[in-house]
Amino acid sequence: MIRSKLFLILTLHRSGSSATAGVLYHLGVHMGQHLLKENESNPKGHFENEEFVAVNDRILHTIGGSWKKPPSPELIKQLKIPRRQVETFLLQHAKPAWGIKDPRMLLTFDLWKGPMERVADITYIIVHRPIKESIASLVRRNDMTELEAQQILLPYLGNKQRIREQLVEEGADIIDVHFSDLLQHPDELVAAVNQRLGRAPKKRLDDVRLFLDHSLKHF
Repeated sequence: MIRSKLFLILTLHRSGSSATAGVLYHLGVHMGQHLLKENESNPKGHFENEEFVAVNDRILHTIGGSWKKPPSPELIKQLKIPRRQVETFLLQHAKPAWGIKDPRMLLTFDLWKGPMERVADITYIIVHRPIKESIASLVRRNDMTELEAQQILLPYLGNKQRIREQLVEEGADIIDVHFSDLLQHPDELVAAVNQRLGRAPKKRLDDVRLFLDHSLKHF
């Protein structure tokens, strides 16, 4: 089994995951063959692999959930999915340097973690944004109330904190990214990713700066 380098982005919806994934894309990390198209809420693109999104949606649907009806980690862990089937799916998508971005991963992480660790060396990129900003952004995008957005996002936040604590205890490779800092100082993430790819710290930094736009903070 050929191992590869995987950058797994973990964060809430509307918290800077698309900007972070875009940075990886412009650094030459393969984000998927079929990516979700840009739209009004993500004008520069999602950099989100449609096939992983579809699988995560099916997993959530199986237990009566969805991205906006997050199931508990306990329900997720009860699902029995053949390990070899998951690993085969991952190997079909694996590249020497590849990335996955889908906020639903915070909900389905416990199913993916073991198979991902068996097929790739993983760097976990955990993106942080004040929860109030994420709620406000979700309200704007989905035309919902603050209470509705809060009820959706708080389970994601709880999972993010739980998963990060677990990864820290395991000594996993983690890059913490703060959305506002990323827009101001992309060189820090660029250097961190380049280091893990064995490249010069500023390689493709100019491409990343051209991609990032401070107006993204309004989304």
